[in-house]
Amino acid sequence: MVKNKKQSFTLIEILVVAAITILLSGTSLAILSTYRDDKILSNQISLFARTLELAKVKASATDVSLCNSVTTAHVNGYSVVVDPQYVTLLPNCDTVPSPIVYAIPTGIEYITPSFTLKFNEHNYEGGTVTIPIIDRGTNKCKFIKIDESGYITNGDYTCP
Repeated sequence: MVKNKKQSFTLIEILVVAAITILLSGTSLAILSTYRDDKILSNQISLFARTLELAKVKASATDVSLCNSVTTAHVNGYSVVVDPQYVTLLPNCDTVPSPIVYAIPTGIEYITPSFTLKFNEHNYEGGTVTIPIIDRGTNKCKFIKIDESGYITNGDYTCP
């Protein structure tokens, strides 16, 4: 007579596999959350750098497209205005301007909460400025730096 021997897993083996699965999924969720938070800060840095570049290009072209009366408008530069809630691209028109406004995501803060950077038809009006930005959720910081020639760079920053 032939015995029918069934192969199966023991309860201990199943519990070990379940524990390993839970541990790995918990670790990956923590990594994913950190990645998401880093991405929000990186997106804000990128958006701010693009806004500065746009201000520089529009100022050098004396672009009047953001002025309400385009046919009679005159632009003598552009400003990028930062306050605790918004980043605003603002033309310095002699008519009523139509600014471009970007909301700053919750948890992202500029270390200096309010400031203005100005660009004229020649270039950036100011000296070298480093603008640190912090993600309060992860307590990570990055910076945007604009030098007196208008060259814009960014990178990691040591949080205060």
